[in-house]
Amino acid sequence: MSTRNTSAPTPRAGARRLASLNEAAEYIRVHPKTLTRRFSDGSLIRYRVGRRVMVDLDELDELVVASAGGLKTLAG
Repeated sequence: MSTRNTSAPTPRAGARRLASLNEAAEYIRVHPKTLTRRFSDGSLIRYRVGRRVMVDLDELDELVVASAGGLKTLAG
């Protein structure tokens, strides 16, 4: 009798979690224009898939954590 792994496939190393600009803005609860500003200042990378602007959610998570860390340092 053979056994099969029935768990969901794991993403390959380096796979990106991409979301549209609006989805990414909703994900961190900001206006899409806020993310556009982050593209302009270079703190976030935009990816183009056809005509759609996409955001890597892992990079967005890192940006939010870095921003929160800076605020904690200023506050206290």
